[in-house]
Amino acid sequence: MMKLLNIVKVLTLSGVISLLTGCANNNNYLQPEDFVSHLRKNGIKVEKTNRLDPRPLGATEALEVQIAGSGIGIYKFDRSAKMSRQRLEKISRNKKIFFNGIPYPIYETSGSFMLVGLDKNKEKHRILKVFRKFR
Repeated sequence: MMKLLNIVKVLTLSGVISLLTGCANNNNYLQPEDFVSHLRKNGIKVEKTNRLDPRPLGATEALEVQIAGSGIGIYKFDRSAKMSRQRLEKISRNKKIFFNGIPYPIYETSGSFMLVGLDKNKEKHRILKVFRKFR
């Protein structure tokens, strides 16, 4: 009986830890278009959007968003898939990606999403504020 009780405690603790770490930044159910809507709801004028090929960066979806005359890339990684999650975690640690052998700095990652090309945008501080609340 004592052994069973210990197993239940371990499983319960594992479940709580998984739940807490997953809720810390759980936006995997959202799409890049949801981020565009979130930008608009927060008063940021989105001039246009354009689909990007996500495969060169190992993402599952990608969108270019034109804001203040400058394009930024929004890439989504499926955190429920091990390879995709590991790729995003490596990008988050290194703060750069390689595209055709050329390193590009990553401005920020949050949950399942990554922003590229934000450094030159006039609205970068407002965009980042919205991005950090995107859940």
